[in-house]
Amino acid sequence: MIAILISTYNGDKYIDEQLDSIFAQTYTDFKVYIRDDGSTDKTVDVIEDYMKRNKLDEKMVLSKGKNIGFCASFFELMRAAEGYDYYAFCDQDDVWKPQKLEYAVEWMNANDHTKPILYHSGFEVGNEDLSIRKAYPREKFKYQFYNSITSNIFFGFSVVINETLRDMLLQAEHSNIKYHDWFAAMITAAFGKYHLSNKIEAIHRQYATNASPLYFFKKIPHGWKLLFGEHFYTKQAREFMRLYGDRISEEDRKVLSWFVMERYSFITACHKAFYRKRWNPQIKVEIILRLLMLIGVI
Repeated sequence: MIAILISTYNGDKYIDEQLDSIFAQTYTDFKVYIRDDGSTDKTVDVIEDYMKRNKLDEKMVLSKGKNIGFCASFFELMRAAEGYDYYAFCDQDDVWKPQKLEYAVEWMNANDHTKPILYHSGFEVGNEDLSIRKAYPREKFKYQFYNSITSNIFFGFSVVINETLRDMLLQAEHSNIKYHDWFAAMITAAFGKYHLSNKIEAIHRQYATNASPLYFFKKIPHGWKLLFGEHFYTKQAREFMRLYGDRISEEDRKVLSWFVMERYSFITACHKAFYRKRWNPQIKVEIILRLLMLIGVI
């Protein structure tokens, strides 16, 4: 059974459409958990009306909380949903194709559940009214633990994880994590297995005010915040080292140690900036990352 986790915030415009696509899934053994992250519009009213109209008290759980940000909100959702085989992260304003969950379950059922496993759907990116859509291109890139420290190739709205990965995620202190999907990627790259589906299974609605940091200047380096002291690469690396540093290989631990240092070291900065392997699939991001490494921002 799958727990579908949705964190909403001022999403009254499109949440109905997303819920319609969820309840049109060919795989129906799921329950929807929604946590509203302090919306100031009619999001909660729209959801409550949807539940009432469709008699979904058995299939949906709605909780209302204060605004704590989407990462912390998803951690709250994961804690609330216990005992499921799989957990699907979901955006409030996307649209799922009917077989999205079916394809995910088919792949995940064939894998070892004692390890963290992650399934990622193929998707299209659309404009606000979805009148223009284009398949999101996936660049060829060997994703391993060392480059999961600096890059995330998974987008939460397309991710399904197993209970093992959910439990490992919940060991983390969410305030030390920038994105829940990114930390899940680090865990999976270190200890488990992932699958990037080529099937188009969702439409991601992209517009100026939605929270998903899909594009280059939103995702890396997250605006200019890195330059003004928000060293989230370091915080995530330290959190991973705290939790799992004694479980990874010597080589992985050495690379991870470059990102957890308290003080700037020119030698360590050079190790990172001139590392022989790729840090990121996009060359533009690669160049920026290496420059930021050299000056000690990352």
